[in-house]
Amino acid sequence: MERFDKSSVHLFSFNGEFFALDENTGSLLNLDEPSYYFLQKLIETQSFEKATLPTKEKFGDVASEVFDEIQLLIKERALFSPSPAYFESELTLKSMCLNVAHSCNFACKYCFAKKGSYGGGDAIMSVEVAKKAIDYLYDNSPGREILEVDFFGGEPFLAFETVKDAVEYARKTYPNKKWRFTITTNGSLLTTDEEQFLYDNDVSIVLSLDGGKETNDKYRVLKDGSGTFNLIYDKIKKVTEHRAESGGYYVRGTYTHTTLEISKTALDLHNFGFKCISLEPVVIKEAGIGIEESDLTKLRSEYERLAEKYVESQKKDSWNFFHFNIDLEAGPCVQKRIHGCGAGVEYIAVSPDGSIYPCHQFDGIEKTKLGDISAGITNKELQERFRKANFLFNKPECAICWARFYCSGGCLANNYTQNGDIFNLYEIGCDIQKMRIEAALYVQYKLRELGIEVPTTQLDDNRDLEVTK
Repeated sequence: MERFDKSSVHLFSFNGEFFALDENTGSLLNLDEPSYYFLQKLIETQSFEKATLPTKEKFGDVASEVFDEIQLLIKERALFSPSPAYFESELTLKSMCLNVAHSCNFACKYCFAKKGSYGGGDAIMSVEVAKKAIDYLYDNSPGREILEVDFFGGEPFLAFETVKDAVEYARKTYPNKKWRFTITTNGSLLTTDEEQFLYDNDVSIVLSLDGGKETNDKYRVLKDGSGTFNLIYDKIKKVTEHRAESGGYYVRGTYTHTTLEISKTALDLHNFGFKCISLEPVVIKEAGIGIEESDLTKLRSEYERLAEKYVESQKKDSWNFFHFNIDLEAGPCVQKRIHGCGAGVEYIAVSPDGSIYPCHQFDGIEKTKLGDISAGITNKELQERFRKANFLFNKPECAICWARFYCSGGCLANNYTQNGDIFNLYEIGCDIQKMRIEAALYVQYKLRELGIEVPTTQLDDNRDLEVTK
């Protein structure tokens, strides 16, 4: 018997329009109300006949036309297409986060890294450790043409000499590899010379700013509690103007329980002149700051408003909002989409003392330590657990979720920090992920309908944008 499964076709309404997403092919259809209703009933009853009767009662004779059209779409495999065969790929190392500074000159109230120290004392990565880490990445990435390094903290500009030496060492020592570098910063310590070095060496940059002065200064504060907007805005503006033609940056904000107005925040950032923008939800348990289930209705409205305003603005001014970057036609193949970020296997983090963790969000959590850059990965059992968790079909809820090919199984670090287990899904995070995927699908459909090319940047796959710091 043919199955009309909701894990094969996702039906959703967005800004008053109706859509059907065929999850195996990525086919996205804009539907009229009778067709949308018919598909709802088809999934509910698993019967064309049982779906036709209530559709006819509600919409009249148009039900016969809907019946024929839906059957044709299924025949053409635009709906309920068969699932291809999937297999668990053998993941190998390709990316590394160098947590060069367990120290920060800010004291952001939502910081997952415990104000930059990661729960220990302040520490700066030495040049020697950074070079060893680069060696480790090279030696353990057989067959990889491109190697990626993220510089993170704390505030990595507190260790800029280490950053500079690591970039130069990697390119000089291993010229047979294509190196991609990214640095995430609060922007306060940027100088013209340092930014020029990053620009000249093609180092992408993620600049943290939560919005306008009032929004930003609510949580992004100095150690004396004063706001940071006036300290960083001009410096961030200068960087983005320098990179206006080349791109290679994102201005990245964090929204919280009390700053949910993401449509206003994103548009404020755009009105400042920023062309590449991301807004991420805070992931913290602290009451009054962390996203709560009761926030989801408002967030849904905010994503709908932002999507509508974004489409309208693209008619006059091309800019990029990170979570609207879904390529409906030439995105990653499904085999790549069924694996997560690669934490612990394709991607690792190195702390200032050379310890290896599955990703930067696990840094400082001793029970998640994988090894160190001298001895390598010694906790093979833990790494294998991460390997399994990166394959979305090893998580039962993910295997039947309509969003599985767009989120690839979600963030393992968020699962761990919220629920104590990388396999135990952070449900609020999943709900937010789904609503922004629907927003992105809506945006892509509307832009394609208008004949507008979707803006993209080279940072579309950057993990740092998912992190609250």
